[in-house]
Amino acid sequence: MPEDTTVPVLIVGAGPTGLVAALTLRKNGIPVRIIEKEESFRTIGQRGAGTMPRTQELYQLLGILDDVQAKALQTPPIRMYRLPEGVEPITTFPVEPLVAPTPSRPYSNIILLGQSQTEAILRGHLEKYHCKVELGTTLYSIQPEEDHVQAHVLKKDGDREHVETIKCRWLIGADGARGAVRKQLGLTFDGESFGPSMHLIIGDVGIEGVDNKHWHYWGDMSTTLVTLRSTEQDGIWLLMLGGQINHAKVVAEREELEKMIKIGTGREDLKLGQVHSIVEWRPQARMVETFRKGRVFVAGDSAHIHTPFGGQGLNTSIQDAVNLSWKLSLVEKGIAAPSLLDSYTEERLPVIAQMLKMSTKLFNEFLGVKANGTNAETAWARGGPLHMFGVNCRWSSVVVDERTPKEVTPVDPYGATHSTNLVRAGDRAPDASGLVMLDPAVDRTDGTQETTSLFNVFGTSYHTVLIFGEEPNKVAEIVSALEHYPSELLRKVLVCKDMSTPSISDGVDLRVVDRDGHACGGYQIKEGETVAVAIRPDGVIGGIVCRAEGAREYFDSVFSALINID
Repeated sequence: MPEDTTVPVLIVGAGPTGLVAALTLRKNGIPVRIIEKEESFRTIGQRGAGTMPRTQELYQLLGILDDVQAKALQTPPIRMYRLPEGVEPITTFPVEPLVAPTPSRPYSNIILLGQSQTEAILRGHLEKYHCKVELGTTLYSIQPEEDHVQAHVLKKDGDREHVETIKCRWLIGADGARGAVRKQLGLTFDGESFGPSMHLIIGDVGIEGVDNKHWHYWGDMSTTLVTLRSTEQDGIWLLMLGGQINHAKVVAEREELEKMIKIGTGREDLKLGQVHSIVEWRPQARMVETFRKGRVFVAGDSAHIHTPFGGQGLNTSIQDAVNLSWKLSLVEKGIAAPSLLDSYTEERLPVIAQMLKMSTKLFNEFLGVKANGTNAETAWARGGPLHMFGVNCRWSSVVVDERTPKEVTPVDPYGATHSTNLVRAGDRAPDASGLVMLDPAVDRTDGTQETTSLFNVFGTSYHTVLIFGEEPNKVAEIVSALEHYPSELLRKVLVCKDMSTPSISDGVDLRVVDRDGHACGGYQIKEGETVAVAIRPDGVIGGIVCRAEGAREYFDSVFSALINID
């Protein structure tokens, strides 16, 4: 590639955050370059393994969920053992109860897939859009200008090195907590570090002597803690080791690692095999004060770090990436004004602040678990708010809600303490199955009609507008208002209550019958009510409106660069 290359978006860092940002942008037709300082793809194993149901929904939007599910595991129950022998179980309990899928929540349980596997899947899908990670490319300085950013990088190719200046219109820093982008911007990274007694050893190892049906657990942090969980890779186990140990020596010396496993478990029969990766993890909880500075953004670990307890890290990073990338796509296409990008920080900062509090609380509860099983079930309980269904941005300046008053300031960003179950603008958009397709009507060989679900209608490159209503005139007014916007930006779906509901076909892209009532129920549509629900490309409800003017208000704010629309 020639010197002084110009590219719309440069992404620094090829972990899950950077890869999801790149894939979202490419699915929107935006050219990107994604660079990674490592000369080969990292083997980081089981970090970021817990994939929450909300992230699974985003993976479906991105088209990678089938590949993730094909490799992922369900979370096994934890089994704690009595010491000093370490053989007799004290207690066995689930990390989360298995929850049956529902029409609004088709993915209802945590699945486990190591970060290395997730990254490989994302890279494979990104290559379908003619975008490859540029390895051995280190960012060493940036020069933000008024209309572009100059990024100076050092590229390695074996023993050869050369400097390249990349001119980009936008730059996304997804290069982790120690990355260069945040430091170059001079963003503060306020928070706390936890002391050495709270450090943990995390590794991917071969082990013999335990079954793969449980998450095995010995000891506690006041003495020596050892846990082992099987992974999606045969013969490889996630090891967590903590307590009264010499962390540096355990990482550096295999003999010390073997000794501490035996001391911690009381077991002589456990055989340590190959050590695939091992690191000392030093817990911190920190975040930036803003996710944007001019034409440069930070996302994922570049913007926030925290304990892994609760499994929120990779998941919040994926949400960062998708939230930013659909907005950046509209700006780059000249559809939205750059001011739309201010909503990235506005929407994500309160969520991250709440997430840090939750994660730290869970870590402190883990520290209180005793070797005899005291506090274990409470400390390791997952599900609920951690599934992330309740994460919202109800206060955002770019959401419109004519049905429920909008929050002035964030009240409950994680949806952990919602006093009502009202569906509001800024919430996650529910799924709904059993939608009979009328356009075109497809009859199966058994005489039934083709059905779909809302999650199969939503997409990352357009808004989906669900139009509910039994009064053709009111519906037609909303449809007419939506015709003022380019058709490629909107997918207009008329949701009919039943086959007898009067409906229009002009101006809509799809007509469906809500055969089982899941769409009307999920979006809380009242009898006789006309409502349009605008679903953003990140699967969030952007607007709930009852009038054509409300629809114009929402889309004029998002497609704000499209002026003088008559």
